[in-house]
Amino acid sequence: MTGSHLFRVRRGIRPLAAAVAVSAALLGVTACSSSNKGSLGGGGGTDESGSVTLVVPTSQAPWNPAYAKLVKAYEEETGNKVELRPFPNPDVKTQEINDIQSQKHTFDVFQVNGADLGQFNESGLLQPLTDIDPSYEMDSHIYSFGNLARWDADKKSFAESGEVVDLPFSGNLDIFVYRKDIYDKLGLEVPTTWPEVIANSEKIANAKAAKYPMVFRTQGIPGSSANTFDFQALLGAAGGSWYADPGTDWKPTADTEAGVQAATWMRKLAEYGPEAVSTMGQAQVIAELQNGDGAQSFLVAAAASQLEDPANSGQAGKFGYAPLPLAPDGSAAPGTGIWFLGVPAGLPKERAKAALEYITWMTSEKAQSMFAQNGGIPIRDDFSTDGVDPAQKEALAAYDETAKKLPGASTSIWYPFASEMLNITEPGLESIAAGKVTPEAGMKQMQAALEEMVTKLDLPQK
Repeated sequence: MTGSHLFRVRRGIRPLAAAVAVSAALLGVTACSSSNKGSLGGGGGTDESGSVTLVVPTSQAPWNPAYAKLVKAYEEETGNKVELRPFPNPDVKTQEINDIQSQKHTFDVFQVNGADLGQFNESGLLQPLTDIDPSYEMDSHIYSFGNLARWDADKKSFAESGEVVDLPFSGNLDIFVYRKDIYDKLGLEVPTTWPEVIANSEKIANAKAAKYPMVFRTQGIPGSSANTFDFQALLGAAGGSWYADPGTDWKPTADTEAGVQAATWMRKLAEYGPEAVSTMGQAQVIAELQNGDGAQSFLVAAAASQLEDPANSGQAGKFGYAPLPLAPDGSAAPGTGIWFLGVPAGLPKERAKAALEYITWMTSEKAQSMFAQNGGIPIRDDFSTDGVDPAQKEALAAYDETAKKLPGASTSIWYPFASEMLNITEPGLESIAAGKVTPEAGMKQMQAALEEMVTKLDLPQK
């Protein structure tokens, strides 16, 4: 299994506390000199006053300025110091795996992309938070996101029965985006089903109210979660899933009636967008909305800040935001795109305690409200939107309503074998969107490939 067994750490290895500081110029965080090594050695440490310095890797993300403000507030409140080390998104994972393999323990906290969370958990790269503090309990106000904080090692999946191994830090999921001026002009109602989305697209097309009645991510990137991520909103709303029961029965279910229905919706929606579906990545979708060519979309809530930025969007102030159509059981259907914080396996005990305290602070109501107020997407249901731009408030409200309705089982495909699966689904879904194959034929092709993959990986099937 490529990538899922890069390194294994024995559960018996336990942690330590504290870390070091330099500067994260990208984030504008003032840090200490890199020569200020702590007494504990390794990456972080403590000084004579007992204050802690933490070394934390982070991605180069649009929410970095908001994170920088949280770090500054944390330092001011606790007296501790933080060295944020920014890396390009793919390199965060590489740096962390290298740190575990070398046993240097440079980092006190790991920031993990949801796409890599299954691999990190199966490979034992993170330690359960109760190993650090036996009395630890996850804050009930933190969104479950389909139990993505809880890893069940026996099922090799995320489940309520699992141990809390990480906490979400920066949230994201798909919401519906539409041009309010076009909707008002044509007397359209905000859709609550995908057939209604398609019907509105047809009305916009007939009225020639926009160049593209619908734009969404159709580009497939093998091994990465691009169109597969957005397709989840369609698949879930149709009542479908990729597997019968992840964790206990990995029988693929791509070509079921629900799967074909979702693919049919995808193909129909793609007909209202650019013909070159292979070029429609997330950045291109946002650009078509910003320049006024796109009338509707479904994409991550975090994109609202770009759509509402007058410096880059000619349509700022014209967008409306709403939850996407629900699944048949009333639960939310979109996948989630989240960054998590966890404590590296094997980190010495005192440093691990300091790392957990940092994570707890960063996921608190105070910190997450500050995150939202500065353009971040919070991971709690009690965040404050005081001072938030009205349009951004609407996007956050759609996000919050969706997050609260996510089912107990994860809607995302963050499995240890996600890369292998995405090598199949990304090109397959692109072909369906482009009309190269019929929805039924395309789903059957993916079904056969997924069956072969599951058999090769020896995953349990009933």
